[in-house]
Amino acid sequence: MGIDEPLAIVVKLPAVGGAPLSKHVEPVSSAVAPSSSLYVAPASTSEHVAPTSTSEYVAPTSEYVAPTPSPAPATTTPPIISSSSSSLSSSAPAPSSGTGDIPDGQGNNFAVPAGAVRFPWNYNNADKVVPITPQSSNGGWAMSPNQQCMPNSWCPYACAPGYYSAQWDPAALLYNGVGSMNGGLYADASGKLTKPYPSKPFCSPGMFNAAIKNTLGQSVSACQTVYPGNEAMIIPSVASAGGSVDLNVVPHTYWLGTSSQFYVNLAGSTGDQCIWGNADKPVGNWAPFIFGGGQGADGNTYISVQYNPLYTAAGFKTTDTYNVKIQCESGQCNFPTGGQCQCAQGVCSVDNGCTVTLTGDAKASFVIY
Repeated sequence: MGIDEPLAIVVKLPAVGGAPLSKHVEPVSSAVAPSSSLYVAPASTSEHVAPTSTSEYVAPTSEYVAPTPSPAPATTTPPIISSSSSSLSSSAPAPSSGTGDIPDGQGNNFAVPAGAVRFPWNYNNADKVVPITPQSSNGGWAMSPNQQCMPNSWCPYACAPGYYSAQWDPAALLYNGVGSMNGGLYADASGKLTKPYPSKPFCSPGMFNAAIKNTLGQSVSACQTVYPGNEAMIIPSVASAGGSVDLNVVPHTYWLGTSSQFYVNLAGSTGDQCIWGNADKPVGNWAPFIFGGGQGADGNTYISVQYNPLYTAAGFKTTDTYNVKIQCESGQCNFPTGGQCQCAQGVCSVDNGCTVTLTGDAKASFVIY
């Protein structure tokens, strides 16, 4: 693809039942055992922590070489992928309300390079599918901007915050082998798209038990990797200034039991910074933080935070960014020994990051302060 491979150590979730939740490496800390500090959240929390960092992201003038096609501007306005308050409540998330049929473009004016397959959705669709850089060569697909959905290939798509793509290649059974990039819909030789699991929606609700709570005066973007897919961190969830946004924490029934991973950008970032990036700019693959989340086969959910090793390897200082702590919002949350999980002022409460276990219907927030 002509681009660097992403960092492959980012999920950091403990093994459950002898099998890892992800294809990535071992957890950032020892598994959270019952003897660890158990926190039972109060009925309500109203904590607000004042920002302690003034670190701010200044958007670079360019990140990718502009694609050859120069399509006309879209006639529809893209939505802001964020929310003023998260869905950490007792109510169940709303399922997608689409018919289940693959649409025909819904009147979008997205890029369609010669020979490529058109993206089927427009903005604000009932299926909760979110277009990714639709005016670049990928034309809305959850692919790098210089890639296209072509005939005889799999074409991934992105879902709204808190939702995951429920479509992938049924024959993809290896984390790193054949099929590991085969997410989304299949385009046959004629370019006709097919849905591998016709009875499933395009986007299904995740666990809806973890969110970002942003106490800063600027927005912060969390960039989920596409997997199965090319693992580019291009799916945005943006927590507005003083607001929150749900994260897509996948259930254990997700593809091969893998989990979700997010590269979390500096203060002042938006969905525009959910890109691969370069080592000279602290965005995307070089963002300061990595969050992880997924449900284990035991029914518990594991969420984690760590500083991004590539951020520090590139010479950026962890003391120059904001702080993050995992806060239990309701139910029972197992914290590591010491009773906390945070990365603050350049140091994490557990070396190399920490993991918190959410038991039952417990809910937690990644508090940015």
